[in-house]
Amino acid sequence: MKIAAIIVSYNSAKELPLSLGCLGALPIDHVVVVDNSSTDDSVEVAKSFGYQVISLPNVGFGKAINAAAETVPDADAYFLLNPDCHITAESFAHLAETLRADPKLGVVAPLMRYPDGRYGISAGPAPSMAKEWLAALRIDDLVPSGLKRSLARVGPLRKKIKMLEYLDVEPTGQVREAAWVSGFCMLVRGDAFRAIGGFDRDFFLYFEDVDLCTRLSAGGWGVVSVGTSVAEHKESTSTAAVGKNNLYRAGMQVYFAKHGTRAQRLLASALRRLPI
Repeated sequence: MKIAAIIVSYNSAKELPLSLGCLGALPIDHVVVVDNSSTDDSVEVAKSFGYQVISLPNVGFGKAINAAAETVPDADAYFLLNPDCHITAESFAHLAETLRADPKLGVVAPLMRYPDGRYGISAGPAPSMAKEWLAALRIDDLVPSGLKRSLARVGPLRKKIKMLEYLDVEPTGQVREAAWVSGFCMLVRGDAFRAIGGFDRDFFLYFEDVDLCTRLSAGGWGVVSVGTSVAEHKESTSTAAVGKNNLYRAGMQVYFAKHGTRAQRLLASALRRLPI
């Protein structure tokens, strides 16, 4: 299986050694770093590793990935990794083996773990406006984290309230189907990626991974989270200076405008106008 790794950088000079440094231990055939007009030393750092570097205007995440994928059109799979991420050879092997074992799978992704050992949200159910409004209004902050995790593990309740899946992020060691997996680290089947035209160019940052998975599922491809695979992630280092919430809400609105009901589109538009 020919695998091409793609990393998108934006002022990521400090983080790139983490991601680029782990690739040497992986069975990767080609590496492309796409730089979105960084003003730091990102390009120089990437070139110091000897990998191909593409410099673009700041076109966002999805467009940058598409541009890199076009330079390796015969790849069997594309391994997408954020600059501030690290994955071991063992965890990567679990991803590759899972994708290779089932030709109907379109994308597989690992669990997300922060440097302090906590696990983050790396997969989930279909996007919900109820979940987005609860988060925006900080209502979910009122519920103790221990109670959240307990509720998320109640089977009947979890089936009725799908957004509870977001609260249960601890590793299970299982391969689980998901509506979407996070683009922070994912292995996408090349044929599936090309069949749906890659990432949607309407997204700049956030929800482009959810949209990709939604379209893969609609095309008959599977989307799974691999519980035996873990990637370390600092999270959001490239967006801290430009306002994560504004970018997040913009991506959310594009997603629901494309895939949502009329009510969801209205709620997404109203949420976009809320003060940050």
